[in-house]
Amino acid sequence: MRTTTWNPRERAAGLVSVITDGWRGEVITPLIPRDPTSPLRSALLNERAERLSELRTLDFRVFTTVRLEEAGTGDHYRIIDRFKSAAEVARPA
Repeated sequence: MRTTTWNPRERAAGLVSVITDGWRGEVITPLIPRDPTSPLRSALLNERAERLSELRTLDFRVFTTVRLEEAGTGDHYRIIDRFKSAAEVARPA
């Protein structure tokens, strides 16, 4: 039987997703454990921060962040960051 090691960093990179149409989109960070000592929690929040930093570099700005409680046991939550291009944010309505 082959033993596989579980790497929280690799798992987080696979879970955090970015959806965009080129002008706006969302960064979705699912299954964040509430336990502050969880290695997966730390990895997910670090991955989220890296993705948001990349978006700022590409001239996108986060305009809202939503925290959603997961249905079920209640030991996880998700964060959705909605972003727009800086050009769209600066445009008058």
